[in-house]
Amino acid sequence: MVHEIRESMSPHPRRAQCPRPRKKQIAVSWLVMLMLATGISAQAGLPPGDYVEGEALVRFNPAKTLSGAQEVAARHGLTLARRFGWLSEHEGQVIGLVRSTTLSTAALLAELKAEPAVAFAEPNFFRSPDDLRPPNDPKFDLLYGLRNTGQAINGLNGTPNADISFLKAWGLAVSATNEIVVAVIDSGIDPTHPDLVNNLWTNPGEIPSNSLDDDGNGYVDDVHGYDFVYGTGALVDTNMHGTHVAGTIAATGNNGLGVIGVDFQAHLMALKVLDPNGSNFVTSAVIEAIQYATMMKTRGVNVVAINASYGGASYSSIEVSAMQAAGNAGIVFCAAAGNSTNNNDVTSHYPASYRLPNMIVVAATDQNDTLANFSDYGATTVDLAAPGVNILSCRPTNEPGYNTSVQQGTNNFSANQLTYGGTTSLSGITRAIYYCGLGYPTNFPTAVSNNIALIQRGTLFFSDKVTNAKAAGAVAAIVFNNVAGNFNGTLTTPGNWLPAVSLSQSDGLALSNALPAIGTVVNALDPAQIYQYLDGTSMATPHVSGAVAFAAMNFPAETVAQRIQRILANVTPVPALAGKVVTGGRLNLARIVDTDQNGLPDWWELQYFGHLMGTDPSADPDRDGASNLAEFLAGTVPTNFNSALRLSALPVPGTNRVTLHWPSAPGRYYRLLRGTNLANGFGTLVQTNLSATPPINSITNTLPAGASGTFYRLQLEP
Repeated sequence: MVHEIRESMSPHPRRAQCPRPRKKQIAVSWLVMLMLATGISAQAGLPPGDYVEGEALVRFNPAKTLSGAQEVAARHGLTLARRFGWLSEHEGQVIGLVRSTTLSTAALLAELKAEPAVAFAEPNFFRSPDDLRPPNDPKFDLLYGLRNTGQAINGLNGTPNADISFLKAWGLAVSATNEIVVAVIDSGIDPTHPDLVNNLWTNPGEIPSNSLDDDGNGYVDDVHGYDFVYGTGALVDTNMHGTHVAGTIAATGNNGLGVIGVDFQAHLMALKVLDPNGSNFVTSAVIEAIQYATMMKTRGVNVVAINASYGGASYSSIEVSAMQAAGNAGIVFCAAAGNSTNNNDVTSHYPASYRLPNMIVVAATDQNDTLANFSDYGATTVDLAAPGVNILSCRPTNEPGYNTSVQQGTNNFSANQLTYGGTTSLSGITRAIYYCGLGYPTNFPTAVSNNIALIQRGTLFFSDKVTNAKAAGAVAAIVFNNVAGNFNGTLTTPGNWLPAVSLSQSDGLALSNALPAIGTVVNALDPAQIYQYLDGTSMATPHVSGAVAFAAMNFPAETVAQRIQRILANVTPVPALAGKVVTGGRLNLARIVDTDQNGLPDWWELQYFGHLMGTDPSADPDRDGASNLAEFLAGTVPTNFNSALRLSALPVPGTNRVTLHWPSAPGRYYRLLRGTNLANGFGTLVQTNLSATPPINSITNTLPAGASGTFYRLQLEP
């Protein structure tokens, strides 16, 4: 006889935001058991804390009626708190939840195991919504903005969970069915970068490299976007900035390379506005880029956001008009607050200070949820913050990064290049190192000439410090931080600069204490370095642009106003941001998709129940024995009695093999275990990491020889 058992979900599911750590091996194990024999005993050897204390799920022997089961429970001082009606009738046995006010779960299970009227008992397990599997992108652990475990980035330890809840959000995401496009107005995007090439937007109406305007939009060969300064569809990023921004928005995920974007399924429209000197964005080009994105939106391209990681002090009424037109077409405009430590309520920074209805203005936070020391802010003019310090993302392949370090004696200090700093050979520059204070002209000793200057961060711009070092005759400059950790500085514009690198505060002090000493500065080009760390509200803003794309993917019918409200109303409140930004909080991707934080995404509740929130995760409206939360996790329909995760078996004629079947849903992974004695648990792993093959998964297994019974357990894996 073949029996099928589906475990009920706990009425008190563990929420992912609780401090209990997720199991590394199995994050969610919504269980199904199949018994191919008679004789059932209690499960044993369960991990502590994974269940509701003092409760057990019980199957009574077939001879016991409901009243008989209640009498058995009462005899042990227990209450039959819940009966699974349909499942009991289907199995011909009373199945339910019993509760004790005095016994621990271990003691309760021992007592039930000794009760002849009980066929099977097990704990009332906790369950939680599954997060996205950590991707296989090797630099993912360096993306603290997506997952912050407190890991050290650039010598600075972070605060666990000071991140945008990326994995949890994607565990709640809908399966994407339509193209989502983010327009990046910037210095361009490297179209050859291996982490970006597959997520570039491609103009469906344009034929590459034929020198014709195939789609009649006024632009020739605009295959992935356009360069509005040079008037060409041939894209290249000569400044690094745009490629870095693009990677944070939509670097390809799970491709075994580098990093992953906030919305790694979105596509990137490259709109280049960099002037010929390679350092400024031209407003006329910006306006035309906004116009282009808006025009393509009206022609059917699903542009949902424009990323504007730039700004200046001057107001442009035509820029305002272009941005308003974009909003009217359904595009959210995400703008950087600025990097001058200004209060934007007092000092305007455009386009951030236009405050149009379709805008989101973004400040920057660090690994510890502190407002970045460079970030502009504004209690009424800056909407929210996002990670913007020590952000790792893509770097153009034709401008690779550097192998950068400072060596002194047996010490090898990790360093960062100051952007535009001069280069060295792989062996570096070896000279005496002299301490030069804050880098004022009077701080440089005469002996620093033809040697290396060690300068403390503070007061002066980095460009001024390095200019003064060069004037004093130094051949290289080291700038060490004045707060914990390292930093990512810039010399602002290209030029004939000294090799210039940065160190963390602790490394800089250690080096200073070792002086006088000989040291080596290395800042050598490394073709393998196609990722880099940068700081800025420019780095914070693409987190939000990616979030807009994520919101559009999950809620495609929402308006610009609804999309912005969904993001701003669901930030994580951060004490350091109170009075600094309108919302007082930092971006939270997971709350965008699950605004009432009940473990059920809003789109799912709308799809099945007609409202965006408020569904009871423990309810079972179709009375199939699976709660709403269980149905969501399994990918089954909560309002259809015949749709539930059920394991069935068909013997293979003439063999000792059995074929197991279960309904599967896209994106799920399963694990199948086997046991021959439930008292000893499920000790045999049949197969793990079984990806869904909707609508049905099947696997054939050989039954162990000589076993009096064989039991199978199917689990959902993360």
